[in-house]
Amino acid sequence: MREKELSLGKAKPNRQKEKHIPSTIQADTLFTFTTELEYLITTIRNKMISPRYCEEDIRYLRIPEIKKMAYPMKCFCDINLHRLNVHLEWYGYYGLAFSKEWGMKNGIQPMQYINPDSALRKDFSSAFSSALNLSMEKETNAQLKMKSFLLHEMMYYKPYEGKIKNRNTGKIENKCFTDECEWRFIPDVTKVGFRQVYYGKDIFNEGNLRDISNSMEGIDEISLKYEYKDIKYIIVKTKTDLKTLADEIVSWKLTDEITYQLISKIIVWDDSKEDF
Repeated sequence: MREKELSLGKAKPNRQKEKHIPSTIQADTLFTFTTELEYLITTIRNKMISPRYCEEDIRYLRIPEIKKMAYPMKCFCDINLHRLNVHLEWYGYYGLAFSKEWGMKNGIQPMQYINPDSALRKDFSSAFSSALNLSMEKETNAQLKMKSFLLHEMMYYKPYEGKIKNRNTGKIENKCFTDECEWRFIPDVTKVGFRQVYYGKDIFNEGNLRDISNSMEGIDEISLKYEYKDIKYIIVKTKTDLKTLADEIVSWKLTDEITYQLISKIIVWDDSKEDF
């Protein structure tokens, strides 16, 4: 695939702003989590959430010769607080929560979960395989755009179920992915010189992907930026974490009002999980 095929252009909305309609079933909140308090502190201090390359097993799509791909993304979920503990057991106990309205304004998109035996999967796999097999020399501009669209579509697909590594334990376990209620932020990283997708042998060296992901940290053009007022909750695991984070916030010498607001948003999960 050529790099120009993988650029994700931003759609320009051509409609008047509509009032946000909150969900009556899912949380009207988007949570994002990490396994390390240090990462959470950096994210809050910089008021910025940067993407990382995440490896995806795409064998469920049954596309010949391609088993895995890696895209730059940041993942969120809209799980209600009283059901969140299972998610934290997989993805870490340190997180931020924002309003869903804020997330949608910033281009965060809910996932589509795919039944591998569905007609949708079969049609998509056929179309994507055909696009891959098309000779580059003979591609028209319209065909290039279609290939880019199909790739972009794939980035928001996930199988209904499968195996995945638990970030807390490091074990590969079975999982029903619809339980994740996942949303994704996937920026166009080609505009700052990164590849939009890695696949095949390119992604087998996880160390390289980790190093590349680290080099994307803090780049304005591809990161989600926010103000402290946009944060709904800050989640940490223990009271010790609370003290560490509170001391960090105080050391930033923000205004008293912002300092108090940030600290008041902290939830200690070990103490509070039984209340939800």
